[in-house]
Amino acid sequence: MPKMRFTLCTNRLITAALPVLLLAALLGGCASRTPAPPPAEVTKPPAAPRATAPYDTTVIADLMLAELAAQRRQLDVSLAYYTQTARRTRSPEVAGQAARLAAYMEDPALALEMSEHWLTMAPDDTTAMEIAALSHVSLGNADAAAGYIDKLLATNPEAALVRLVTQARNLDQAGNTQLLAALAQLTERYPDQAALWYARALHLKLEEQLEAALDANDEALRRQPRHEDALLLKGRLLAELGRPDEARRHMRRLVRQYPETRRVRVLYVRLLLEAGDEEEAFRQLETLSQQHPDDQDLRLSLALYGMEHGARARAIGVLQQLVEEGYREDEIHGYLAQAAETDGETEIAIGHYLAIRAPDMALRARVQAARLYQKTGDTANRQALMADLRDHYPAQLPLLYAAEAEMLTEENPEAALQLLDEGLHELPDSIELLYARALASERLDKLDRTEADLRRILTLRPDDPDALNALGYTLTDRTERHEEALGYIERALEQRPDNPAIMDSMGWVLFNLGRPEEALIYLEQAYTLYPDDEIAAHLGEVLWSLGYEAEARRIWADSLQREPEGRHVPRVMERLLENDA
Repeated sequence: MPKMRFTLCTNRLITAALPVLLLAALLGGCASRTPAPPPAEVTKPPAAPRATAPYDTTVIADLMLAELAAQRRQLDVSLAYYTQTARRTRSPEVAGQAARLAAYMEDPALALEMSEHWLTMAPDDTTAMEIAALSHVSLGNADAAAGYIDKLLATNPEAALVRLVTQARNLDQAGNTQLLAALAQLTERYPDQAALWYARALHLKLEEQLEAALDANDEALRRQPRHEDALLLKGRLLAELGRPDEARRHMRRLVRQYPETRRVRVLYVRLLLEAGDEEEAFRQLETLSQQHPDDQDLRLSLALYGMEHGARARAIGVLQQLVEEGYREDEIHGYLAQAAETDGETEIAIGHYLAIRAPDMALRARVQAARLYQKTGDTANRQALMADLRDHYPAQLPLLYAAEAEMLTEENPEAALQLLDEGLHELPDSIELLYARALASERLDKLDRTEADLRRILTLRPDDPDALNALGYTLTDRTERHEEALGYIERALEQRPDNPAIMDSMGWVLFNLGRPEEALIYLEQAYTLYPDDEIAAHLGEVLWSLGYEAEARRIWADSLQREPEGRHVPRVMERLLENDA
């Protein structure tokens, strides 16, 4: 259910998931010509009314209890008393209080009931209609909401729109969408209201009907040529419709028309970057920086956007300047490190990683710096850095040993195994290190040590599904102990029936047991969930054994395209295709 929190007569605007649907966005400046409703205190629930109608003593007692509960901030208790009193009386004052409080308490169903009860006694009350309309919006009933909004707009459309959008300040994305849908239905009834055409354009854009959205937005601009948000929306729509030249020409005109308006120039910069016009984009960015010298967030945002759209060198320059200014240094060092790593500038990347000081970022950054030291062959600095991390982060010792062993695995698996031995000497019951050493041992064909470590894990955690699966897979893939392996994998699958890795193990052990048709079921499910290189190799081999050679080739070809560095598919292809030849 969409979130609904609106306090009547407030001057705050919608600030939820569709920020374009602000009062100024909808009305495009007309609010300045139509007085807005007087503001109220938004942090307090509605005040209790002083009803003028005569009540019996029971009703009076309930109203007193409701007001006392409200004064004590027991709003749920207060709402319960107001609601039961409203249901058994014909008092618009009590029904109105119940409706207001239900809306404040984010109970749209009750707010709708109370507001509609209120309207049976005061059919022209605009506040009751506003609550009913927005309750329907929060409940996802756009058509019903449109009926109430139509009534609100009938006398003074602009003033009604000001009040309505102001009331809806905290609708979430679903609520905003429903409000747009309700407003979009009313353009034919009120064709002169630019705000309604703009709302219709936004709704059509959400529905991905871009051409229709552009037409509706143009209608808004015909009625209000200087509707700033509609002008911006036109630029976005033209770009999304694949008309980038028109979009840039339009935004260029807007920049001249609104030279001091930041969001106009920001959208122009983004369109320029998407088009690859780096020079003009950064000229506009420089203008923005001059106009808003203290807005470092803006510069960071646009620099990151530039990095994503091919303007890396200029964007990196902006990021470096922000670091020199002392702005969000750790975060930006992280961005610069990743950029340098991508560009193959390993020493620069290491420097940025080591410059990160924030406790929640520094550990990961230094581990990555150690990986880069290892990549460049700088063993001394890698060892020194990881030793320092183990001294400073004793709680992370298992992960640090495992991470350093992983760095060593490809080039020097014996050294990786020796390091894990050291770690387990210090932490003999570390599950993480036992797993890491079992894997390292398997790569070195030391299957006795692999089995011993996995069994040690199962001693510590008898039903550990990862250890059960790893032991079962190792036994079926590297030995002839398939029946024993099946028992471990079945136990793992019982605990995690939807896990693709365990499904793959089950398929593989069934294949090794001579049950390929059963194996195919598990492997196809695993591949659908997680189409990695190893599962593709197993699935292809089973298909091949069943005579579905064309399908096996297709699976392997797809896998090689997706993972060209994968090891398993090339091996099985070489083995099976050579035998076939």
